[in-house]
Amino acid sequence: MHTSPLLTDHAALRAQYPALNALCYLDTSSMGLMAESTVQAADKEHQRLLHEGSTRLFQWMFGGNAEVARAVAANIGGMEQGTALVQSFTVGLGQLAPLLKHRPKVLMIGHDYPTLHAPFALPGFERVVVQPETDGTISLDTVRATMERERPQLVAISEVQWLTGFRTDLSAIAELCREFGAWSLVDITQSWCAVPLNVQSAGIDIVGASGYKWPLAGFGNGFLHLSEAVRAELKERNGVDPIAMLNAGHRDPVALARLQDALERIATIGPQRITDHVSALCAYAIDAFDAASIPVLHGRKAEQRAGILLVQGDEAQVKRLEEQRVKVAFRGKGIRVGIHFYNTEADIERLLEVWAR
Repeated sequence: MHTSPLLTDHAALRAQYPALNALCYLDTSSMGLMAESTVQAADKEHQRLLHEGSTRLFQWMFGGNAEVARAVAANIGGMEQGTALVQSFTVGLGQLAPLLKHRPKVLMIGHDYPTLHAPFALPGFERVVVQPETDGTISLDTVRATMERERPQLVAISEVQWLTGFRTDLSAIAELCREFGAWSLVDITQSWCAVPLNVQSAGIDIVGASGYKWPLAGFGNGFLHLSEAVRAELKERNGVDPIAMLNAGHRDPVALARLQDALERIATIGPQRITDHVSALCAYAIDAFDAASIPVLHGRKAEQRAGILLVQGDEAQVKRLEEQRVKVAFRGKGIRVGIHFYNTEADIERLLEVWAR
């Protein structure tokens, strides 16, 4: 079996993910695999709730939630006081959107994730849509020209596009927003824990994600992070602390236990080492696809990808691969291959072996 030159003791790391015993799994972009310890952390939390009831609930309310928020903030280079734990990015944005109506004109990207678009289809918002280029990239020149013409007050965009895997330059987006007086609102669900982020250095105003993809934390957990300036403006405009509003109610302790375990693993491995591993494996895969004469539709440029490659193929090919226990996904105009830190060169070779049959 191949081992990773970038991550030490990679075989032991893979052993934490039992699904890899039966699957060649290249579909983290649909859902990340959970580690055995992550499920054990959830089971342990279930048992504590079973036996301790409200005593355990109050421990989460008066300490546990804040501990997870600190872990999220540390992971993204954000501030604990600006971090809200939410059931998912979709739920969090749905709660936040009504507070944003004093910035009604929103620039968005065509074919971006549907639940990023949905809250801004509500009455009170006006959407300005920039279409991707024919090759799936997003032109910052086109974004700039549209902002200059339309003067949006919000720019809502995914760092990584779900259909193509294209990764935009967040620092450039943030700079454009500052230039035109708009807020940047970024969904990093397809990049969180695949590429590092320092949200304060990047200058992103609002950022959020769900935890069931690249963090490998399962469902029911995610976050929103609001900059200090955003929090102040929203509080002044709406008379409510937006973080307190987003944090209101009870989070699922079991889902948060999974997120905490998953983020501890990310921190232990090292976010940059994960990125280096994923980037190197993507490059290896591109060379292998080229050698097999399988067109790579997107992902050739390292600075424009995270962990997703899009290659030419159809749904029938995806079904044939799945019959041989190789998991990828059909998205947009091709087959989406999602590569994470638990993958190896052997996974790529298995994909190509089955592909050629």
